[in-house]
Amino acid sequence: MAASIQAARAWLGADWDVYWGQPPRGVYLLKEAYMAEPKDGVEMCRGVDKPVVVYVAASAAGLWIVYGRVKPGVVDCPVATFIKEFGGDVKKAVRTLARFVIEVERLPVFQLNPEVLQFAGMCDEYPAVCGDPFDVVKRVVEEAGRKTRRSHGAETSHRSSGPGLWVVDELARLFRDLASEDPSFVDVLRKVLEDPQRLRVCYA
Repeated sequence: MAASIQAARAWLGADWDVYWGQPPRGVYLLKEAYMAEPKDGVEMCRGVDKPVVVYVAASAAGLWIVYGRVKPGVVDCPVATFIKEFGGDVKKAVRTLARFVIEVERLPVFQLNPEVLQFAGMCDEYPAVCGDPFDVVKRVVEEAGRKTRRSHGAETSHRSSGPGLWVVDELARLFRDLASEDPSFVDVLRKVLEDPQRLRVCYA
C-alpha cells in the first residue's frame, strides 16, 4: 500500500493539501504493470488496522500527474490523496513526484512511465528510463570496468576490485552474450531492471 500518510506529509511539506478519497483523473507516473489492482488488497483491508492507500497528485498546465501504487477503483481500505498546483510548470511537478517515488518509496527508476518523462522534457534527467535499459546498463558497467582497470590493472581487476564490481562485470558479460544469441533476452533484462525484487521470488 506504499507510504504512510505521515511519511508522505513529512517529505511533501505543509504546502500540499490532503483529502480522503480517490485522486483526480489524470496520467499516472508509474507504468501500469507496477500498479496493483484494487482487488489485490482485499485481504489487507479486512483487518482491524487497515492500511491507508496513499496517492500524490500534482496539477500542471491543466493536467493531473498522479502517483500511486494501486490503480484507481473501489477499495475497502481508506484512501488519502495529496494534491498541489504547479501552474504551468510540468517539469517541476513531474520531478517532484519522481523524487518522491525514488526517495520515499524506494522504487526502481525503471518503474517510471517514460511517456510522462518525455512529456515533461525530463529524459535528460532520467536517460535510463527513456532509453534502452540494456544499453544503459552496458554503458555503466563498461565505465566501471574502465575505472577498475585504470586503478588496478587489467590482469588484477577481478581480484582487487572487490566482489561488487566483479559480479556486475560478470553479469554484463553474460547479458551481452545471451542477448547476442537471443535478442528476446533483452526483454528479460528490462523486466529485471524494472522490478529487481522478482529475483528474490525466483531464487529465494
